Amino acid sequence: MDKILLMSLGSRGDMEPYLALGEELKDAGHEIAFCMPAQFQSLAQQVSTKFYPMTSDYLNLIDDPEVKKITGQIGSGLSRIRTLFKLLRDTKSIQEQLIRDQKNADHSFQPDVIIYHIKCGYPVMAALRAGRRVELLIPMPCLVHPVRDLPAIGMGQFNFRLWNKLSYAVTNSALISQALIGYGNKVMQEWNWAPMKKKEVKTFLLEEVPIEYPISSELFPRPDYWPDHVRITGFRERNKSKHWTPPLALTNFLAAYPKPLYIGFGSMINGQPLKVGADLIQIATTLNIPMIINTSWGGIEIKETIPDHVHIIGDAPYDWLFDKVCAVVHHGGSGTTHSALRFGLPQLIIPHIVDQFLWMKLVHKAGFGPLGFPIKKWNKDRINDAILALLQFV
Repeated sequence: MDKILLMSLGSRGDMEPYLALGEELKDAGHEIAFCMPAQFQSLAQQVSTKFYPMTSDYLNLIDDPEVKKITGQIGSGLSRIRTLFKLLRDTKSIQEQLIRDQKNADHSFQPDVIIYHIKCGYPVMAALRAGRRVELLIPMPCLVHPVRDLPAIGMGQFNFRLWNKLSYAVTNSALISQALIGYGNKVMQEWNWAPMKKKEVKTFLLEEVPIEYPISSELFPRPDYWPDHVRITGFRERNKSKHWTPPLALTNFLAAYPKPLYIGFGSMINGQPLKVGADLIQIATTLNIPMIINTSWGGIEIKETIPDHVHIIGDAPYDWLFDKVCAVVHHGGSGTTHSALRFGLPQLIIPHIVDQFLWMKLVHKAGFGPLGFPIKKWNKDRINDAILALLQFV
């Protein structure tokens, strides 16, 4: 059996595919370790006690007001682009430390294989300069390998083949030039590793490294023109409810109001969380719809009096909760999208950033719910009509 290091970087949603795979591999007899931001140590240790932290500074950026402008779609598109490029410059030292932390995990655990998130740069360097065996796990399509009928993640809503092809060239070039070579080559000097060249990294990503997309073929069938080393394996979800006990108030609410509508935006924020909360309470009251509203990281704030048929939560594992609701309104994270799909729930996606717009379109195209709208276009009438359309799928 192999020693396998699973390495991920990002928010909670970016951790879950690796935790689920780790649980599966551990059950198959492999020795598993995780390398993730330090904030996720207790979460990862639900699966394995072997944990190697990355600096907490990266995740702390989420609370930075400048970052919130991007994740919350606050301000103009141009201002958010300027903020993004400023962050790329200002966070270079954090990115370099992340690479060092990733190397430390590899050196300490000595795995047979590293399975890594695309935001992690060290595995590419280790494969090219130290012959390390690595595999790339990408929990969303339209990254790295081109899709003829869809543009790359983050490259707008245009959809014609010439633009689509160009969009992958642009995003792959940015990934290689900035995230890998831009941050990595300086750190590699500390280890006496030769700097990476753009051509060799491009060849590695497109032709050499095995890639797994753990997504549902119901939403995204595998393109037949992809190379053989690129797979779609289906969504995994670990048993999170075994580590969680439902609050009595929640179970009492579900007993009184079975199969309510669930609404939650995960770790996403927006520019008007109080209005979002007020609109939802008014819609629940006007339409007399039982709701569970997950305020989570602050994308929904509620100051109004809460009617009896609305229940507020801060978190709950979807593998426990989604069996008990009738439909889901959410931000369009890959994990939430697939969890709703797993339970056969109609879903309405209100995308905030990047891949969430793709999941919105794929869910609607597959017939699992109405077409949503961006969080920036939120108003009471629009979300009221969208919820009514969603309930037609129930």
